[in-house]
Amino acid sequence: MTHQAAPIPRPFMSVFSSAGSARSATLKSFLPLIGAVIIWGGNWPVMKFGLSHVSPLWFAALRFGSAALISLVVLGALKRLRLPSRQEWPLVFSVGLLQMAAFTALALWALQYVAPGRASVVAYATAIWVIPLSSLVLGERPSRWQWLATGFSYAGIGVIVAPALGGWELHTVLGLTMLLGASLAWSVSIIHLRAHRHVRLGAEMIPWECAVATVPLVLLAVLRDGAPDLGAMSEIWPAIVYTGPLATALTFIVVLNVTQSLPPAATSIAMLGVPLLGLVLSAVAWQERISADLSIGLGLIALGVVTTALAPRLGRLAAR
Repeated sequence: MTHQAAPIPRPFMSVFSSAGSARSATLKSFLPLIGAVIIWGGNWPVMKFGLSHVSPLWFAALRFGSAALISLVVLGALKRLRLPSRQEWPLVFSVGLLQMAAFTALALWALQYVAPGRASVVAYATAIWVIPLSSLVLGERPSRWQWLATGFSYAGIGVIVAPALGGWELHTVLGLTMLLGASLAWSVSIIHLRAHRHVRLGAEMIPWECAVATVPLVLLAVLRDGAPDLGAMSEIWPAIVYTGPLATALTFIVVLNVTQSLPPAATSIAMLGVPLLGLVLSAVAWQERISADLSIGLGLIALGVVTTALAPRLGRLAAR
């Protein structure tokens, strides 16, 4: 006599189906963030190519000017375009002037002296500034795990910067100083945003942030470099399209929407892929050598970011 398998009760079937759908939903929510990491990682060797034709200031102005235009069009088509409120304007200026204009201008200038892979690692090391500044400016009390994470980040930067200081290659030291200044500018913007947590900047603010970044960059470019070379700009239009509309406007819109629904720890760890990809792609495109000091430095910075992301969980485990 044969026995038929007992049917799976409906509650269990619903559990399995909901678990599968949850995994699928989680994967789908991460895909836009993964795409953004890939695009931003590729942005570093692309910017290096653009600098072979135009000055850093003009390239930065083109990046944010084109990003402002395309984001206006996209958000207008989505019927999400609006002016910033009175509470949002100070933060829009902070992001536009510090995170966008100052960070990009300094990073692009540094790319004339530092290889793009190494530059991306140093520029994204905001952890060396954020935790100390949050303690000094905001009166926050970082946990011992957060201070440990900062120590890892300092050690990583030290390993990367030490070879240039040892040989006292002035142009490399200048480039690395600019990159540290770029990461500081971004960190100050982060602290300003954190001090005004009650105001959340959405994707609707991107056109205005890019416009705020564009105006001083154009003025500085005219004063320092004179009128732009339109012929040279026509030769690098693919790089402008990549860095402006794609890597700035569209990617920022996607990332802002995604990061509001994902845990901060997941976002922080995912962003480690940006300098890692920048390093790998620079090695392919510009024959940049991935030296031992660069690999160790990146590993230490990555350890710092992971420790920062996991600090709340580690603190709870230690308290048990």
